[in-house]
Amino acid sequence: MAKCFRGRPMIVLICVLGLLLSAGCGTERSGERFEVRFSDVTAGIAGLECGAVNEIYQKSLYVREPRVLSILQEQLAQAEPGEPPVDRPRGSFLVAFELADGRKAEQCPYVYNDLAREEPGYIQFPDGWYEVPGEFHSLLEALFDYPDASVDVDPAAARFLSEYGWTPFLRINTLIVDLPLAFVHQPGEYPEVLYWAYNNELNRDIGLDLTPYLGRAVEVNLYKVVEFLPEFMRPRREAGRAVVVRHQGEIVGAWLDAGRHYAFACSLTGRPMEEVTGRTWEEWIAGLIDPADPFERELAALTPEEVIEAWFDALGRGDGRMYYALETRRNQAQRLFSNMDNHFLYNPGWDNEYLRNVTSAGVLNIQPLERSGFSDSPGTLHYGVNVDLQVKEPVTHGSGPQTRFVTLVRETPETSWRIDGCGTGP
Repeated sequence: MAKCFRGRPMIVLICVLGLLLSAGCGTERSGERFEVRFSDVTAGIAGLECGAVNEIYQKSLYVREPRVLSILQEQLAQAEPGEPPVDRPRGSFLVAFELADGRKAEQCPYVYNDLAREEPGYIQFPDGWYEVPGEFHSLLEALFDYPDASVDVDPAAARFLSEYGWTPFLRINTLIVDLPLAFVHQPGEYPEVLYWAYNNELNRDIGLDLTPYLGRAVEVNLYKVVEFLPEFMRPRREAGRAVVVRHQGEIVGAWLDAGRHYAFACSLTGRPMEEVTGRTWEEWIAGLIDPADPFERELAALTPEEVIEAWFDALGRGDGRMYYALETRRNQAQRLFSNMDNHFLYNPGWDNEYLRNVTSAGVLNIQPLERSGFSDSPGTLHYGVNVDLQVKEPVTHGSGPQTRFVTLVRETPETSWRIDGCGTGP
């Protein structure tokens, strides 16, 4: 697998932001320093070294791969003179460029707002500060985040994505995945079918369909894309990844996702699922539920209070199937992506650490709460629940009676009330 960069010993970067902002950017050859202008860098670079002045990225990276350098240089070419706002940038790099003529421009300070990565960044040269598109630091972060990513981008996939305005930057991973047998989710089963059903709606927006390939193995290539996701994805526009699905070499699926912690994003045309289908989540999810399923019918007979009791009982017994079956599918979809490894499409299975830590959960009493003061939709129920929780280790809470505030919604008219939220405060 070809790599676009390699780790190198990092230049000592013990400096505060004030020192960073006062640093210059020059070049050296044979021990002599030459002043380098921003136009020298935009004219052509043969290499780039980047070190981060923060606690997140501990190593430097070095880039010499021509395609990756070309993409980074395209972002720099869009820069305009501009001073950084003093009160906003938080993230920072020191960037060194190897120029096309062999000279090296050392330690150019680069600052950006790491709480709003779509905002521009700023790089300093002897001739002043320049405002750089936010895509530049987003791509630098991607190089840090995916040190084993490949620069080998399938040309056919690149051409396909480019038809919709998307540019693959790195190939994050290649996976072989068995598609579900059908777009139906049974209560309590791991909800990967939700991932495929949801994204197939986005897939249909470009005229493709995974339905003929259900139950078959497919190849999935996961790419980091250069461009930001559409405006409605703010504040996670920089998180865009392209998913390209092949069956026997043919592209049968493609869409955009946003990775950890909630991957659902949009079609390659930039449209969300609700716009593509004309349905809300609640209307759409009903099509994935079989109301005649025996377990579904068993749950549908429960009152809201019985759902709460059964949920805590399942927690205390470590019964993951019942515990997750009593949650909404929207909650289960969030569990697909929570804290996931961004080299993958979704988590490989339930995170049962909490269930393993709880040894018993006895409901002491359940008290309905008035909706006044809550901003959720009509039909949502709120309860205060006193429960005696016993745990092996006091990780998020200790053992003993405690109060939880539980929210329930009716997922569809045919199915039961489900747990939509549980917290320590209303």
